[in-house]
Amino acid sequence: MNMDFFTILGQITAIVLVILIALIVITLILGLYFKKKKKLLFPGLLLFTLNLTYPLIKKLFKLFQLNDLLIDAISIDLRNRINHDNFIKLDARDVIMVLPHCLRAPDCPAKLGESGLECICCGNCSIGIIYSISQRKAIDMYIVPGSTFIKNVLRKRSFKGVIGVACPVDLNLAMMSLDDFCVQGVYLLRDGCINTLVDVDEVIELINSTKPYTDYKKEDFIQ
Repeated sequence: MNMDFFTILGQITAIVLVILIALIVITLILGLYFKKKKKLLFPGLLLFTLNLTYPLIKKLFKLFQLNDLLIDAISIDLRNRINHDNFIKLDARDVIMVLPHCLRAPDCPAKLGESGLECICCGNCSIGIIYSISQRKAIDMYIVPGSTFIKNVLRKRSFKGVIGVACPVDLNLAMMSLDDFCVQGVYLLRDGCINTLVDVDEVIELINSTKPYTDYKKEDFIQ
């Protein structure tokens, strides 16, 4: 009786492992194809397998000393592509933007309020440019130092879409948690605690894509 139980348990374990391996292989093949060719094959399947195998693939990449941020980049790019058509249909007033506080200049004079840093457009960093354009488009922007402030924003403000900027890991996890909303993410070109860097033009392009369609340029806001 006990032998039968352990035999069945072993068979179930083997089947689960085979399924997991198959899902990982499918995820890597579809994900790498998407990243290299910029073409989507079975996006629903890829999103499902990414969500299911994300922690395991991250551990495997770290175990074999591979760049595990590649998985976050694939996940972010995939969600961006899937959400894009619906995002550009949103009115700008239904969109919020969340930036990390690490984008600010080391000598940033902005003060911390209930919903994050309150930018004064001093011209010392790229945040002022993004803030000025988002204001013109009536997109509320939040510069947050942590998840607590994001929760405050979620409680205070109703919205349908989000433009998020963060390091690949934090951005991917945030986008996964905001599946009920139409999210577009831009990951940092250089991350860390200070002096981080983002592609400002990419962020502005997302801002401009919301309705009403307006073509603001970075050069118009550089002091």
